[in-house]
Amino acid sequence: MDKKSRKKYKKNRFLQRLYLFSINKYNLIYKGFCRFIRIQKPITKILGPQFKRSNEIIDLDIIYKCNLRCKNCNRSLGQIQSHELMNIKQIKKFIKESQNHNIKWKWIKIVGGEPTLHPKILKILDLLLEYKKNYSFNTKLTLVTNGFGKKVNEVLSKIPKEIEIRNSYKKSSFHLFTPFNDAPKDYKKYKFADYSNGCDLLYKCGMALNPYGYYSCAHAAGIDQIFGFDLGKKKLPLNKDIMIDQIKVFCKLCGYFKPAKRIYKQKTSNSWKIAFEKYKKKKPKLSLY
Repeated sequence: MDKKSRKKYKKNRFLQRLYLFSINKYNLIYKGFCRFIRIQKPITKILGPQFKRSNEIIDLDIIYKCNLRCKNCNRSLGQIQSHELMNIKQIKKFIKESQNHNIKWKWIKIVGGEPTLHPKILKILDLLLEYKKNYSFNTKLTLVTNGFGKKVNEVLSKIPKEIEIRNSYKKSSFHLFTPFNDAPKDYKKYKFADYSNGCDLLYKCGMALNPYGYYSCAHAAGIDQIFGFDLGKKKLPLNKDIMIDQIKVFCKLCGYFKPAKRIYKQKTSNSWKIAFEKYKKKKPKLSLY
């Protein structure tokens, strides 16, 4: 490629990138505006909640411990490490409830924290594989891991091949994340927001189960362990229960409710700052599932 052609190529590449940037910026602003209008109380009263939780997908938050402390972590593990975990009895209870209500999950995700740090991770996976084999053959089982460190990778090498591994291959705790600890209720512009609208994570990621019960989503579960509302349901919610009672409480504290850029720097609004201070003085006591 001669000098003239190289110059023209660079110019075209710059213009192409500028165009894509402007389009993405426009889409973000447009979607943000539409979302803001949609969540207002008068509009929600007419149209109803924008999003409803999936009845086919569930996150199992089996452990609140991680070997990284990422900023804006959606389990707040950059600020706290609770070391809470689900026990085998609770996993068996979940499986039994699913069978009793004839629920054949489309997708079960094993998450955390870092799930490979759970001392009984292989036993948990065996139980879920047994559920899949004997009762719900089409259920997809996925383990979500950061893939960081020798210990994590040693466990990953032992994971049964029937389990899909979703590995983010992190090399450090420095990553782009949506600011989770940024409560919309702390901003005047959300004064008239109806939090029953939830966000698209309700149907994309489904509900969650952690040591304290079932939640409308895994973010709600992560919020409850800090704020201590103790709203985890101790019985499996059926399809008719869209968990609006939880959504109204937790979404006003979740940064994912409002359109936001992913950032590197930790962003913590006032409600969360107060909650973390209280947590450090006295950890909330939640009733177990």
